[in-house]
Amino acid sequence: MSNKWLAGIVAGLCLSIVSCSDKSSNDELDGNLVIAVVNSERVLLDEFKKELKLNKIKFRVQGSGDISPEELVWLKNRALEQMIQKVLYKQEAKKNGIEITQEELDEALLKAEMGYAEDSFEKQLEFERLSRKEWESGIENNLLINKLINNFVNSKVSVNDDEMLRYFESNEAKFHKKEQVKALHIMVETEEEIRQIQKELQSKQKAFSDLAREYSLGPEGDHGGDLGYFESGQMPEEFDNVFKLEINGVSDIIRTPYGFHLFKVVDKIEDRKMTFDESKKQIEQVLLQELQDKAFQKWLVELKEKSVIEINYGFLEKIS
Repeated sequence: MSNKWLAGIVAGLCLSIVSCSDKSSNDELDGNLVIAVVNSERVLLDEFKKELKLNKIKFRVQGSGDISPEELVWLKNRALEQMIQKVLYKQEAKKNGIEITQEELDEALLKAEMGYAEDSFEKQLEFERLSRKEWESGIENNLLINKLINNFVNSKVSVNDDEMLRYFESNEAKFHKKEQVKALHIMVETEEEIRQIQKELQSKQKAFSDLAREYSLGPEGDHGGDLGYFESGQMPEEFDNVFKLEINGVSDIIRTPYGFHLFKVVDKIEDRKMTFDESKKQIEQVLLQELQDKAFQKWLVELKEKSVIEINYGFLEKIS
């Protein structure tokens, strides 16, 4: 890790800890020592060390030589802040009767695990040095936090049409539709096949759509090769020249790792400004995100202010 890592962020972060030096190793400290108390709930040293370990993995910290004393202070403060927030969230959820059902948890676990290919899930757990039980606990905790925040923050935030219209009028340049083409597509395995199809097209013996149904290996072949409308950037860059074709124009042969291709453009829609109605959904998402972020920060500050939080900075200083 570069000595410049987190430069400008960690400067002066020794404010919370008396010294930036580590006077003892982790092994010299009892894991059952209390590093913080949040509304009478204790945060043990062992729990904190696990959170710190996860942060070190996230920021690619392998050993003490990879990180400066100032950076270590930043990581420790970050880990402690995350732990305190988790405790506060759980306390607030319990106080308000918010729970995660087994059905909700099972669905989330299945969805999360399905995102990994073959044995990559186990490798990810190994990389993060997590047991499956710890991983499941993390998923459950995230579900609980999301439900809590949705109930007490996000659900209380909304935007109206007037607010969205003002945003649209102030940011019209952001809302436009790129040029779109509607094209038919033929893909085959060999150059010999695609040249034969090209000859048949030039002789006008068969229509492009008929040849697509007969020869194309693409899933749209059954529909005459119809790809529908698409914008530049939505397709592999090898197909960019398709946008230069006129309506009813047929492309030259295009070769990709998937095979050999021909395109016929059957319609084009020019780049244009979007109407307010077309933009509303996008604007609503932008404004809601901004309002939710502000509301969350306000809610979190208030949650901390009404809580009693004590931190043992002496122990925190000694952890490496």
